[in-house]
Amino acid sequence: MKTTATLGTVFTLVTFAPLLTGFLLVARASYKNRERFRAVCMSEFYDWSAELRAGGDPWSSGDVSYHPPAGVIHRGECNYPPLFLRAFEPLTLMPPVTAYWVWQSILIASLMVATLLMMRELGPPAGVAPYALALGAALMLPEVYGALYESEPTLLLLALLVAAWICDRRERSWAAGLMLALAALLKIYPALAGGYFLARRRWATIAWTIAFGIAGLVLSNIGDQRRFLNASLLHSVWLSDDRWLRNDRSIATLSNIRTVLDWLYGRALPHEAFGLWYGLTAAADILLLVPSFYLTFRTSRDRELDAPCFGLWLCAAIMISPIAWGHYLPLLIPLLLGVAMLMMRRPRFNTSGALMLALGLIGSTAAYFWSPLCRLHAFFIATLLMYLGACLLVSGWNTDGELAAR
Repeated sequence: MKTTATLGTVFTLVTFAPLLTGFLLVARASYKNRERFRAVCMSEFYDWSAELRAGGDPWSSGDVSYHPPAGVIHRGECNYPPLFLRAFEPLTLMPPVTAYWVWQSILIASLMVATLLMMRELGPPAGVAPYALALGAALMLPEVYGALYESEPTLLLLALLVAAWICDRRERSWAAGLMLALAALLKIYPALAGGYFLARRRWATIAWTIAFGIAGLVLSNIGDQRRFLNASLLHSVWLSDDRWLRNDRSIATLSNIRTVLDWLYGRALPHEAFGLWYGLTAAADILLLVPSFYLTFRTSRDRELDAPCFGLWLCAAIMISPIAWGHYLPLLIPLLLGVAMLMMRRPRFNTSGALMLALGLIGSTAAYFWSPLCRLHAFFIATLLMYLGACLLVSGWNTDGELAAR
């Protein structure tokens, strides 16, 4: 009996050690970043939203005839949609430091809620141990702290997308559509997650997403949407400045293909070759979507493969987004949790796929802690490895399922 009690104590300590470590890391990062309310992206969100609340145009850039409302800071170069700025506006009623801590709390809570809801939907073994392990692993993911350092909304988007996936699985199509539409209206690229519901033929969810999306565009002011499209999305400095396009921390296909073309040309890509650049990027993006669509479509009868397939779409979305950095990687949590759960339930899996996924995860972690790796575009290569490895794993599990059915 004494031995059993000792083993139980050891198991409890091992189970909760990652969770305790994760909480300590959050506390440490919060203290270390306590002055980040003055820096990007928090200061940008605050100023952009305050200007919009005062009746100004945060998307205006380089227009000498534009004069911002009195008492607000005009930063320009805003590349966030109107709904995000409107949603952020209540925080501008607070002092910047208070707004910062409220925003950080929302992001941390979003990560925790998304992870716990994801685990509950995956149906782990009974007890709190699986939830503690999953939450601890999520809190120990390095780029979670990249997102918190930059005050990026990645973790909030993760919660909305996980909620959309869960609501759809539970036949609550209107709620799934609302969550997906909100995520897309806040940052655009999460709209690509809609490909999962399309491949799964979840027509009601798609219809509700479109309906809520149109309603959101109308309610958030058509004029603001027009200014955002004209001055930001189509002519963003982020999409024309070589400092960002050839940034070695980017995980977007757009910028990484640009890097390859610059290397082949031996100099900065001439303007007349931009058509080649855009064409290759479009081709690469289509190639990324093909396996996600095919595997999601083929595995529609195997509900255990829902999570990895949904994760594939999130992984593809962050690579296809024209602007994507390492702090977008927490969106891979559904993919990682779904694959981990299936590895326990189906021990027979594609070894090459598991190895590629593991190498990608190790590579992204190493790049976070050792910046010289970024010069080799480690974040993009690691993300691509995780995506391809997950595709091989899902394909192998689907083949086994089809053979068993026959």
